[in-house]
Amino acid sequence: MAEVLITLGIIGVVAAMTMPSLIANYKERVIVTQLKKSYSIFAQCIKMAEVEYGEVSGWPIQDGNLDSTRNIYLNYLKPNLNIINDCENSSDCFSIVQTATAYYTFTLNDGSKVMFDIWNKGGNNDPDYLYFSYGVKNVTLDQLITFTVDVNGNKKPNVSGKDIFTFILTQRGLIPLGADLDEGTTRNRCQKNITSANWCTAYMLNKY
Repeated sequence: MAEVLITLGIIGVVAAMTMPSLIANYKERVIVTQLKKSYSIFAQCIKMAEVEYGEVSGWPIQDGNLDSTRNIYLNYLKPNLNIINDCENSSDCFSIVQTATAYYTFTLNDGSKVMFDIWNKGGNNDPDYLYFSYGVKNVTLDQLITFTVDVNGNKKPNVSGKDIFTFILTQRGLIPLGADLDEGTTRNRCQKNITSANWCTAYMLNKY
């Protein structure tokens, strides 16, 4: 009887030590699955828009111009997405993002929250200009579309690099931030430095 109790005690200790890790691993795998789905949704949306309007390099994209943002969102993107809540340029669909006139936020039918935005390189002709900030090389376009997605919607943690990730649309296609960094660099920065969490998208996308 004593041996049985000792064995059960050991099993209980081992379970207590391993369960948190197993649960965390499971939750992360769920996030990665949702992230892969989001990437597929955005990539398919862009592909369909390019069939109708041509390559993204010819789209009328202009950072800071609400008319341009509205046109791209309403005519190029929205018809190819299953949107259940359209919040336009408010933070209602993406509460952790401060409202800005150039943002468009919406909720997809899988519950994910998305912020569509337009960036620019400020006229910088260096194709690797974004590398040190976002881990992406060979970007020749000056005006760039971005998708920031909270893959599990309102569920916590609502933290960049944990359940919030960003993709950038370039002449290369839809690129996850951090795509041109080596795996070791992205892994270390994602795990240790929340200020560089923007670079985690590619790492998490390919983790499992």
